[in-house]
Amino acid sequence: MIFCDFNLKQHLTAVVSLVATVISVNCFSQSPSFQQQLDEMRQQLNEVQSETDEMRETLDELKANDLDWLSQKRADDVRELVQDILSDADSRNSLIGDGLLGGWSDGFFLASSDGRFKLKIGGLFQERFVQNYLRSDTGDRWRGGVENTRTRLSFSGHIFDRDTTFLIQAGYGYLDPNAILPNTRIAAKLWDTWIKFKLNEKWSLKVGVFMLPFTRESLVSDKYQLAVDRSLIDYRLGLARSQGLELTWHPNDSTRVFLATSSGSPTLRGVNISGTNPTPPWAALSEDTDWSVTARAEFLLNGSWSQFNQFTSPVGSEQGVLWGIAAHGQNGERIGRGNPKQDQYGITSDISIHSDGMTFFASGTFHNQKNPSSSVPNGDWIGYVVQGSTYMTDTTEYFIRYASGGVMQDSLGNNDVHILTNGVNWYLDGQGLKVTSDFGVSFGEISAGQGGQDSPPSMANQMVGWRASTNQNAEWLFRTQLQLAF
Repeated sequence: MIFCDFNLKQHLTAVVSLVATVISVNCFSQSPSFQQQLDEMRQQLNEVQSETDEMRETLDELKANDLDWLSQKRADDVRELVQDILSDADSRNSLIGDGLLGGWSDGFFLASSDGRFKLKIGGLFQERFVQNYLRSDTGDRWRGGVENTRTRLSFSGHIFDRDTTFLIQAGYGYLDPNAILPNTRIAAKLWDTWIKFKLNEKWSLKVGVFMLPFTRESLVSDKYQLAVDRSLIDYRLGLARSQGLELTWHPNDSTRVFLATSSGSPTLRGVNISGTNPTPPWAALSEDTDWSVTARAEFLLNGSWSQFNQFTSPVGSEQGVLWGIAAHGQNGERIGRGNPKQDQYGITSDISIHSDGMTFFASGTFHNQKNPSSSVPNGDWIGYVVQGSTYMTDTTEYFIRYASGGVMQDSLGNNDVHILTNGVNWYLDGQGLKVTSDFGVSFGEISAGQGGQDSPPSMANQMVGWRASTNQNAEWLFRTQLQLAF
């Protein structure tokens, strides 16, 4: 290409010389052979033009070849870069085992390179300070202290293929979180422990110990609650954990249905074995229920399913609306000849609204018990919860909650619970590291129950922080909790 440019310059110089010669001849020469010389110069000029055109075509062809060469070189460079990246990934994999992958992705994990196996390791630590004041004549008005409410590790993932998933949660916590018995002991225990099979794109089956699909407060994880803990109403009228089978049906993107058959709910003392072991797992031949069925349907009116895994809606979140409705029925086993069986039927409904930094939630629950005790043939429980929140800054959230309800019959205690709670969340690093503080006031009564398995349970729950109180406007509660979750 450089050589061609040099020749072209030589020819152009010759042309200029010829033109100068013509001008000189025209101005100073009047010889008879002038016309002949002019014809010769014209011929030479034509030859130069012809050669110039030929060189220009050659130059264009060389440029085109150069572009093809550059494109090919670029492709070779990209291919070499991809090979380098793959080699680097292989070298990193070799550091942790043959064909294994590991690291952090919303939790620590190990996985096989073929994708058939994956293990995720998570944890939850909740350290809580509780201060309760109870206006009473017993002298024990102030009671408080620090406790490690929950400490647990979780192992989850999939095994053999992505359609077979599992969850195991074990650690230390309250053995009787629903205050079925007057038992405040913290010790080693299990939470959810199950294996789940994806049958097809719409159906899945879960087997093990899990939260029964009834109230939404119960279904939101402990680490994703808005206040320090769930409401006192939910710990009594929610169904808590049980053991059994659960079918999940996703007919479309905006609807999902849960159907569970289990050993029954222990929260209203409808499972006899809960008198000695308040939480599952229970032995297969233990005295639980003859049958128990729970069904819940959820309708996503707006937004995405994942945003309703928690009760908060961070700044910048999309608008979302979720409506749920559930029903439950169980038939208790007959305990001894002539003793009546305790049957139980309940229904609940809830609405959740999330938007840009704001939330609203409301739920109502009703239960009817047949033979809640040997001397009372019928009991009706009712409760409702309303709560909302708003972000004051990107990491600070204010919330308020009102919970009310109890049993309606005087013979069963005639609970009249009315609790107003205000609080603040400080999200130091999202839900992974946060501090929650709230202050609650009881405007009603909180029953102590009648004691014994053959009686309704107390509405008081020391894990949540509320003691029994027969006087109105007689109790308040302050709680602060540090949470570490991963």
